[in-house]
Amino acid sequence: MKLTAWMALFAAMTVIAPAFADSPDGQQIFLHGNGAGAMPCAACHGVDADGNTSIGAPKLAGLSAGVIKSALANFAGGGGGNASMQYVAQALSPAEIDAVAAYLSSLK
Repeated sequence: MKLTAWMALFAAMTVIAPAFADSPDGQQIFLHGNGAGAMPCAACHGVDADGNTSIGAPKLAGLSAGVIKSALANFAGGGGGNASMQYVAQALSPAEIDAVAAYLSSLK
């Protein structure tokens, strides 16, 4: 009986563990980019996501995740933003967008 329980636990972990390991880290993407073409958001929006008015980069800290995801979807589709934001938005996977949006919405 114990062997069956251990086998079941092992089988569950081989399915569940990769899902956690592959979850993107929104803070890391924001600060360092994604390594697949998306530049660090912090380069323009600041490390605290307070924005940079001199270059037109708005404050992102504290915006709702829905607002951030909607804006990134708009940029990825070529609607709005500048060429840099369109490129960044296109280089982010849906999971990375969710992670970055969750991170930014958690900031004050």
